[in-house]
Order: sequence, then C-alpha cells, then structure tokens
Amino acid sequence: MFVLASYKNNLTMFRKCLFYLFVFLIYNVGQSQNQYEYAGAIVLNDSSSTTYSYMVSLSEVSGAVSGYSITNIGTEYETKTTVLGNYNKQKKELTIGEGEIIYTKTPIHFDEESCFVNFSIKSFAFGKTKNAKGKFKGLSSDFKKCAEGEIFLNSIEKVEARISKVVKKIYKSKRIADSVKQKINPLKMLDSLRMNILRKNQTLSVFSKSEKVDLIIYDGGKVDGDKITISVNGKVLVNQYNANNTKKIISIDLVGAKTSIVIKANNEGLIAPNTIVVELDDRRNHIKALSNLKSGESTKIDILKKK
Repeated sequence: MFVLASYKNNLTMFRKCLFYLFVFLIYNVGQSQNQYEYAGAIVLNDSSSTTYSYMVSLSEVSGAVSGYSITNIGTEYETKTTVLGNYNKQKKELTIGEGEIIYTKTPIHFDEESCFVNFSIKSFAFGKTKNAKGKFKGLSSDFKKCAEGEIFLNSIEKVEARISKVVKKIYKSKRIADSVKQKINPLKMLDSLRMNILRKNQTLSVFSKSEKVDLIIYDGGKVDGDKITISVNGKVLVNQYNANNTKKIISIDLVGAKTSIVIKANNEGLIAPNTIVVELDDRRNHIKALSNLKSGESTKIDILKKK
C-alpha cells in the first residue's frame, strides 16, 4: 500500500528510500527459510514515473499464497500490509493482491489516497526466478482504480550477492578512509536499522482485531541504563523503567476504538540515544520496533481496533 503523490518530483526522498531498502535487505536476508522474499520497486505510469521501494515476503502451499508487503521502507510513509494470492504452477503465473494494513507510519488523517497494490507476474517459479517484472494495478479501499504501472522484483539472494560485491569493492578501495568503511559496515548498523525505528513525535499506527495485545520491552543490545516511562491512554503503566536483557511483558486490553501507547525516554543511558526494543503481539501479528530517542523525547503507538 502506498500514498499517492507522497514522492512526486522528490529525488532526495527517492534516494533516501533506496538507501533504507538497501539497509533493510542486508539484515533480513535469510531470516526465514520457509518464505520467499523479493525486493525492488513499483513505478507509476505518470508524468514523473514516481517510484516506491517495495518488498514482498511470500509462502506458498498447494497454490495458495500468503505473506506481507512493505512499501517505502525506512521512510515516514513506511507501511506493512498483508498479501494474498495464488500461484498456477502449470502456467507459472503468480497473482498477488494486498489486503489489510498491519501498520503504517503515514498519518491516518491524510488527504492523499491510499492505494493497494495488485499484480500478476508470468514465467515465475518459486525458488528459481531471480528477476521478475509485471504490470500492477492500484485499487482504493472501495476497489476503484487509483494507479497503474510496473513492478520490478529481485530475489533476496540476488540482491544479497550484489550488496556483497559492492561492499567488498569498498573495503578493498584505498581511496576510502577506514573511518568511512566502518560507517557503511553492515555489522555496525545491525540492530538500529534492522527494525522499525520509533522516532520522536512520530505515530506508528497498528491495526488489530484482538481484544488484547502484549507489549514486550527490553534492551536488545548492550545494557547501558536506558530508562523509559510508558503511558496507555494517558495513564502511566511503567515509570522510569530501567531496561535490561530480560523481556518485560505488559498485557494491554484493547477496549476502545483506539489505544494510545506513549513511550518517553527518561535518559539516554551510557550510550546515546535511548534505544529500547519494543514488540507488539496480538496473536495475529507480531511487530518489532526500536526506540531512537533523546532524553525527554517521546514516540507514540496507536492501536486501532478493527471489527
């Protein structure tokens, strides 16, 4: 799912989008052997050929396909959506359509139109196809066409090979300072760029059909004394919590249409900024994120109840 007009004529944003896609892929390659992952872009048939980064993670059982897509990875418009479809093995044709939004960083009250991606790719074989492209059609929530264009996907294995090749060249180059090489070293970026980043004054909107959700918090890296305060619908549940490697599980009832969780950084520990792993589990979806806050800053997670 993407928001129309968000990136039009904005080259800087597009480059940033591609950078985060690059980083995202480094840390998600091979995370699941039971799923097939593909990454690339969707390009609109408009005057500016607007482009959005796009990734799908799919599993296939007897022709039935399910999984999720992520659009605009690492940007303020990042959105994760369920996908369903089918695979015709005889015709070697994959057909996919996006369904429900799992989470989005796009403001819920926006004027631009939400567009759900639907596409079909021919000459496709799971585990064998390395490059794929096809036509896609965007449909609004009331099934009206809101966009059309092309989709380009590469298998994660092929993307990984390209990334490794580029990184090796950078490491071998005598023109690039060691300090610069360290900054682009994937291992140095590991935890903070692998997950959703919860930034100051940002709202992560999560959609759920469950009656309750487990909020799981812990320090996923070196324990450095990060402290946070967590409020739910304005009521403090956890005050000045000193995060450590032990997971603290807080069960939250989803009573109203919206449950707002505010996470505030009370300090920055020994290593700035305040970075706490935050997981949400409603028995249907599991979302992992990482706070990136300075002392006194806060971020918000809105859980929107779906009927």
